[in-house]
Amino acid sequence: MFNRFVWQYLFAFIFIVYVLVSYSAYDEIVASIIRFVGFCCVIVGVIGRLYATIFIGGMKNEGTDGTHFIDYGAYSLCRNPLYFFSFIAFIGLVALKAQLSLIIIAVIFYLWVYHYTIKGEENFLGSKFGSKYEEFLAKTSRFFPKFKGFYVPYEIKMRPEFFHKELKRSINWFLGAFALLLVEILHQGEFLPNLLKVY
Repeated sequence: MFNRFVWQYLFAFIFIVYVLVSYSAYDEIVASIIRFVGFCCVIVGVIGRLYATIFIGGMKNEGTDGTHFIDYGAYSLCRNPLYFFSFIAFIGLVALKAQLSLIIIAVIFYLWVYHYTIKGEENFLGSKFGSKYEEFLAKTSRFFPKFKGFYVPYEIKMRPEFFHKELKRSINWFLGAFALLLVEILHQGEFLPNLLKVY
C-alpha cells in the first residue's frame, strides 16, 4: 500500500536542508512579489481546508451514517477539496523561497504523491459505497474544482471536534510560513550561507 507520509517526511528533510543553504537569484522586487503571492496562497489554502472540514470532518471513510458518503458543499466542487487546498497552501509555502524551479519540483512531487493516495482512497470508498460512489466519480472532478453542480443542503451534520483540530493545524501552516520568511531575512543579512542562488 502506498504510504504518502514516508515521501512527505523525506521531502520535508531535503527541503529544510535546501532552505537553509539556498537563496533566490531574482532581484528583490521580483522575489518579494513571488513571496507575497505565496503567502496569499497559504491563506487561501488554510481557509479552503477549514471550509472543506465543515463538511467532511470525521466522516471521510464512513460518511454521515456509514451508508452515505459526503457529496455536497466543498465535495460537490471536487472529490478531494482537502488535498486541493493543501496543495494551494503547500505551493504557497514553497513560493516563499521565491524560486520558480523549486515551485515546479514541488508541484510535480505533490501531484505524484497524491495521485496514488487518492487512487487508493477511491478504491476503498468504491468497494464500500458501490454504484452510488461510481456515479459520484463520474460527475465530480477528482482534484481541481468545477463550480458547475455546486450544492449545499439547508442543513448538514457537522462534528465540531474535527473543525477545532483543523483550526489548530492552521496555526502550523502559518508558523511554517513565518519560519520560512525568517530564514529569508537571515539569508538577506548573510547570517545563513547563500551557497545556492536559484531561479
